[in-house]
Amino acid sequence: MAYLIYGIVKEPVIVGSSMTGMKGQAVSFVAGNGLCAAVSELDAEEGAPPIAELLAYSKVVENLHNLQTVVPMRYGCFFNGIEAIRNALKERQCQYEILLAQLAGHVEMGIRILLPEKKWCPRQEETTMGRDALSPSGTTVDGRAYLAFRKVHYQMHDEVLHGRQALIDCYTQVFSGLYAKYRTEMDTKNGAVILSLYFLTPESKVNRFREAFREMLEKENAEALLSGPWPPYNFVTTDLASAQFSPPLQRGI
Repeated sequence: MAYLIYGIVKEPVIVGSSMTGMKGQAVSFVAGNGLCAAVSELDAEEGAPPIAELLAYSKVVENLHNLQTVVPMRYGCFFNGIEAIRNALKERQCQYEILLAQLAGHVEMGIRILLPEKKWCPRQEETTMGRDALSPSGTTVDGRAYLAFRKVHYQMHDEVLHGRQALIDCYTQVFSGLYAKYRTEMDTKNGAVILSLYFLTPESKVNRFREAFREMLEKENAEALLSGPWPPYNFVTTDLASAQFSPPLQRGI
C-alpha cells in the first residue's frame, strides 16, 4: 500500500483529535529521527484528483499548520511503505530541522499584481524583422537592419525587467520589517502578466502587514490582491521540494 505525505512536523505530535484526509482516509504519523511525517494510506493515481479532494488535502496541511510548525508538501508525494518514509526522514533530517526552525511562528502572505500589458512581443517582432531584412528574392539578409533591431529588442527587454524589479523593490520596502524572507514568481494567463510575491511573515505581524497593504493601495493605483495567512508552501526550498524523497512512487512535492 502507498502512503500520501501531507507534511513534516516535529515529534511528539499532539493533534487533540483525529484528522481525515483525502478520500476520507485517516491521517496518521510516521515517526523517525526526531521528525514525523503526516500521512494517509492511499494508492497513487495518475492525473490530478478532483478539486474537492485537493481541498481536503490542503485542509489537512492547514490543520497541521495551526497546531504546530509544519514543512508543507504539495500534493503528489507518495511512498511505498512505512520503511521508505522513515529512510527519507533519516536522509533529510538536518535539512528538515533547519527548515522547521526557520518556519516556526511564521505564515505565508501572498500578493498578486496584474502588470501593465506588454507593448511588444519579441517573437512576433523578430519574425517581422526577419521578413523585412530579406531582399525581394528572399535570400539576402540586411545585416545592419537586423543588428539594429536586435539592439532595440534587448534594450526594451532590459527596460521591462528593470521596471519589474523596481516594482518588486517598492513592495519589499513597503513591508520592510514585516517579513523574514520573500519570493517572487511570474506567470502569464490569458495574455496578462501576473507578478506574485510571497512573504514569510511572523504571525504576530499579520495585522500590520494587512494595514500596510491597505495603506499602499490608497496611495498607489495598483491592481493587487492580498491573500493569506497560509502554510508556507513557497518557502520549502526548490532542492528539498524536488529531491526530498527518492523511494519508489515519488510523484513530486
